Amino acid sequence: MLDFAELGNKDIDASDEEDYGPVLLPVKKKGLGPPKAAVKAAKKVAPIGDRKMEVLILVGRQSNDNLANFQAMGLKSAMGKDVNIRFLEGDVVWQFREDRDLHDVDAMTKSLAKGKDFFNWFDFDVADPRGRVDTFALQDPQVKVTYKDPEKAVDKFLNFIEEKGPVDVVMTLFEGSIVVHLAIAQLMQKGQSIPWRLSVFFGDLPVRDDSYAEPFVNVKFSHPTIHVFGRMDEYTYYARTGAGRKAGEDYYENPLILEHNEGHKLPSVEPRAKEIYERIKTEALYQCGLHKSAPRRVLNPPKPLNLPVLDMELMAPRKLRVLAMCGGHSCIPVIKFQTNGLRNALGDAAEWTYLQGNCDWTWFKGEPTVSEMEEKIANGKQLKNWYMDTPHDDTDRLRRDMQFDPKIWVEYHDVLDAVKYVKDFIIDNGPFDVVVGFSQGVIMLHLLIGFLRREVPRNEKKWQKVLHSSEDMPWRLSLMFNGMHIRDKDYFDLFETKSPHRTVQVFGKDDEYYDYSRDGFGNKPQEEYYESPVVLVHEQNHQFPTEQPRAKQIYDRCVAEIWKYCGPKPQ
Repeated sequence: MLDFAELGNKDIDASDEEDYGPVLLPVKKKGLGPPKAAVKAAKKVAPIGDRKMEVLILVGRQSNDNLANFQAMGLKSAMGKDVNIRFLEGDVVWQFREDRDLHDVDAMTKSLAKGKDFFNWFDFDVADPRGRVDTFALQDPQVKVTYKDPEKAVDKFLNFIEEKGPVDVVMTLFEGSIVVHLAIAQLMQKGQSIPWRLSVFFGDLPVRDDSYAEPFVNVKFSHPTIHVFGRMDEYTYYARTGAGRKAGEDYYENPLILEHNEGHKLPSVEPRAKEIYERIKTEALYQCGLHKSAPRRVLNPPKPLNLPVLDMELMAPRKLRVLAMCGGHSCIPVIKFQTNGLRNALGDAAEWTYLQGNCDWTWFKGEPTVSEMEEKIANGKQLKNWYMDTPHDDTDRLRRDMQFDPKIWVEYHDVLDAVKYVKDFIIDNGPFDVVVGFSQGVIMLHLLIGFLRREVPRNEKKWQKVLHSSEDMPWRLSLMFNGMHIRDKDYFDLFETKSPHRTVQVFGKDDEYYDYSRDGFGNKPQEEYYESPVVLVHEQNHQFPTEQPRAKQIYDRCVAEIWKYCGPKPQ
């Protein structure tokens, strides 16, 4: 194993050889802060001479050189005939395991492999108490991953360069990137320069075994790198965020990040594929001394905030799914009408599902009066509540006035049944990406989120396996219109600590519940239930906003937040 304890006490300088040698940074002891600047500036890029540029491609997991050769057809075409491309595969024979692999090899892939075995670079153990396949377990920050003899893969790679070099550019496909990261760490340990000029990582993956990731924690390497990601790749969120650790792109100074709109594959859709390959070629020519000036730098795209919206069975893009929850004394026709502005703003990229409470509601003294418009829209359908409540007060005051009195206990009835009703609906009909709530529907959302925070995520459906902790909701974002805090003291403890769940909270300043909602009479306001809520206000009453231009501004912001956490937006 690499001696990382020894490595942590070394200052590594670059070799004095007259080559392009990228300079390695000194490694600092833990606790001494970030590393200083590079020991010395990298030397001027030396040209490779009259020979062809040599490119070595490390294939991915569950692959071989025949399959990788097909995958890289677009890349080879773009690099041209003046570039010699070779492939290197791992030595660990891969065999499908239902408890480890997301799927077996399909007939087309077998045909492209031309009868060869499929290989991994190394094996690893995943200590996931939930027994999920590797695709989901690796992305859970709480799961321990242990690599098995990755040094053999590193030695094979470095020996190839030493014995069959020179190699000017190293490219990796998915798991092959881990081998290159570990090889660079080994070279750093030995105080050696990196014997190739540029690394290009397709679907770059981080070093997930913490014992091997240690050298990357407090240092960035001065080595030119390009990292290419598919925005619809189920691994991209994991790859670019590192599952709570450092992402591969963050191991290096000034990495260039390029994105395409495809999934777990090399880019193939034009014009983006051609743009990416041409940029890689231009960078490679410069690093090989065949272009005098460095390519113009571009801004790197921001890291994603969540997985792309995918069908978890097919790992293919699907439409956004929105669940809209009625308010109190309401029904599905009413919430359909109320959400019309938001639906129009979101467009046909989403499909909507509507849910009403399961408690029949009829008017009685002190209850809000249903408007003529609401009655017309309901068209005679039974109005529903999520739950019924009782203010414990002996006076004849209106129920609303009793609710506004913080000294009075407002008791919610049959809350556990209501929570189960909504939770079961989401599990049976999900996945959903966004939940929209109105009025009492928002209170129901708070209760649901509060109780889900106490449960361990389940595995009944494949989409549930991407939920890693009790703080992960089975949807990504909640839009809360004219919501209120929990009023029953028996449930105040649900939000003793703030939830990281993302929310947009919209209030009407002319709503008779506005001050009550924003103040949190008898409890803290709902804004304090969640970390960093987006709070928007309009001038209307207890309704979805309709008056322009404010209504459009609010819906546009809601849509922006949706794609922020459910993106990328379909192209």
